[in-house]
Amino acid sequence: MVQLLYIVSSLHVLLCPFTKVEESFNIQSFHDILYNRFNLSEYDHNEFPGVVPRTFLGPLFISALSSPVVGLLHLSGINKFWTQYVVRLTLALAVIAAWSRLRNTLQKLFGNTFAWWFTIITVSQYHFMFYMSRPLPNIMALPLVLLAYDGWLSGKHKQFIISAGAAIIIFRSELAMLFGLLLILDLYFKKLNVVDLLKVAVPAGICLILLTICIDSVFWGRLVWPEAEVFWFNTILNKSSDWGTSPFLWYFYSALPRGLGPSIVLLPIGAYLDRRVVPIIVTSFVYILLFSLLPHKELRFIIYVFPLLNVSSAITCSYIYIRRSKAPVYELLFWILMVIIVCNVIFTSTLVLVAMTNYPGGVAMTRFHKLLKNEPYVHVHISNLAAQTGVTKFTQIHDHWYYSKNESLSTEQLQYYTHLIVEAKSKYSPSIKAFTQTHTVLDSVESFSHIAMNYKIIPPIKIKSKAALFILERKNFRDDPQPYIEISKSANDDLIQRDTGSEEIQIKVVQYDNISDNVSEEQENSEVLEHIIDNDHSFYNENLSQENTVTLVDDEETERFRREIEESILKQETTDVNAERELPKAKVLNRSDRKKKAIEKIKSETRKEVVASAKEKLKELMKRHKHVAKEITENDITNKEDEEMDGRGDIPEQTSEESDTQTIVDVMDDSISDNDAVSTATAEEIPAANTNEDSIANDANDHAAKINELNDNNIANENIDSIVEEVITRLIDRKIYDDRTKPEDIKIGDRKVIQKIVEEILSERMNFNSDNTQ
Repeated sequence: MVQLLYIVSSLHVLLCPFTKVEESFNIQSFHDILYNRFNLSEYDHNEFPGVVPRTFLGPLFISALSSPVVGLLHLSGINKFWTQYVVRLTLALAVIAAWSRLRNTLQKLFGNTFAWWFTIITVSQYHFMFYMSRPLPNIMALPLVLLAYDGWLSGKHKQFIISAGAAIIIFRSELAMLFGLLLILDLYFKKLNVVDLLKVAVPAGICLILLTICIDSVFWGRLVWPEAEVFWFNTILNKSSDWGTSPFLWYFYSALPRGLGPSIVLLPIGAYLDRRVVPIIVTSFVYILLFSLLPHKELRFIIYVFPLLNVSSAITCSYIYIRRSKAPVYELLFWILMVIIVCNVIFTSTLVLVAMTNYPGGVAMTRFHKLLKNEPYVHVHISNLAAQTGVTKFTQIHDHWYYSKNESLSTEQLQYYTHLIVEAKSKYSPSIKAFTQTHTVLDSVESFSHIAMNYKIIPPIKIKSKAALFILERKNFRDDPQPYIEISKSANDDLIQRDTGSEEIQIKVVQYDNISDNVSEEQENSEVLEHIIDNDHSFYNENLSQENTVTLVDDEETERFRREIEESILKQETTDVNAERELPKAKVLNRSDRKKKAIEKIKSETRKEVVASAKEKLKELMKRHKHVAKEITENDITNKEDEEMDGRGDIPEQTSEESDTQTIVDVMDDSISDNDAVSTATAEEIPAANTNEDSIANDANDHAAKINELNDNNIANENIDSIVEEVITRLIDRKIYDDRTKPEDIKIGDRKVIQKIVEEILSERMNFNSDNTQ
């Protein structure tokens, strides 16, 4: 009969595989222990610690039991979503194993028929079977609770004391009330004396406290006894009431009838038929009464007493079943029992159907991955409702995608994500309308609303649902699939993201290529060029001085080069500032004239110098990646001849603003031109460019010429070094190549990404500096 529990609990897991926010800590801990292992900095609790700390001992135990199966799944190439089934079923097996021991003890006390009915009643009820696989703190303690019951009923006092102590000290401190009542009964009836109690309880308690403090302090990074802090928060400070309150008798008129189902009517009869169960029932009800003093109430808080109360119901069923053939009244009562069991099953089935519609976040993530299973780059933001109703790290199955759950983002910031899982009641809700210009609706997910009665169908119950979540996709995101991600330590309003999707850190998403329909690319580039001409600092100065920017690197050598580049930029920044202070204030050239002359200089010098410097710096930085650098250098990214046919090399007579627009387009196109054209930018061109600059200076006053010279030198030297260094970093971050990459491993799609990165960075440096100074 125990196999029946395995089957039913597995059905509950298969039908409702997702978890809610109350289970978040343990389910995420399962993932982190199994996948991140000793890399504690990647654990989810560092980013989402919760209100109070929880112990890692339960997740460690369940993860250890499930690790062999998880290892086989990993070797088979099965994604980690199925690991969530494994860890939940492992938890259910731990509970069933402890319940089976309790059942065997009860069988010795009340007989085989009792054990059979005890199993039938337990399986037919909903909440105990549903909760036994859910990674709640209460369920993590449930195996120890059942073992403590087994020790108490069988007279194994050492097992009772140690199991009860572990459940109280490590997992749930409120169990002290329940086991304290059972201990008082043993002391009163002299089944146990105080001396024997202290001999076991004192050393066991000290060892258990040291165990939880030592293990959990390592994971939390501080000295902590988790359950002591939980007890202080919930009981002493009574902070649990912040999550809602219920009437004093709520457990008796609501939780117990739902937890035990229709079979609750058998409970008082069993107490009358067999007085041995009276202490069990009384103890359970006193515990519930004491727990009712706390205003915050949930059914899972009293789930420990359900097996004890089922003992009385099973005695009633056993008594009637044995006598069913002795008198007609017993036969009638037997069929009434069967109706009660059937009602239990119907009630359980109804609640399962409701539960299946109660996890829209998990359903949305499943549909989302099916819709975009072939996409290489996806950056999705997960709303609060989705995160609380099923989204876990196990559902984030693609390591190369970006998952964010930051709750403090504005609508403008969210628009830069390629995909959004948004909470809304309909597609006309304000939360959806805010993204009508940037995103389209891919799918929607409904959740439970209410139960309606329809007597024309059988059964006459219908589950009503309502729209809860919508999956949005950014328009034309495949043209530019991965937004620019700037990682910042100091900004409090940044987004949350981690490059692996396993954990999230503070970031700011800036997307410059996704331009709205009302603003053309040429207009944005015109504003960028205007800033380049007018600003007296280099593109990158303000960024370095105002914000501590963290660049992800692949190895120590790249990190060393990055530091050298930043030091050189800082030195140049100091030089530029000193030079500007020495320049007296004077009237500068006419704005239009300055733009035209700057345009000429860019066309004659900077266009080629940018690319030439980039190629040289690329070779310098990639000493350990020579074969890849050569492959990139020799790659024919664009067709030079097509560009010349477009006439982009000419500067037509235009207004000042139109000239700016055309010129920045020329710079962006020519900066990624064919390598043969780049090779013509030799050292001999630099003097010619300097001569051109001298001619510009002669047409203006000396001070304005010096300012232009500073700006242009920054563009062609220090900023290009910074840009090239970031190109290398992004190539490494996107895993386009590493130390083991061979030239033939670089695919055509990778080369297009490399080309896109070069374009992005040139535009981003301009736009970023322009935005900061406006």
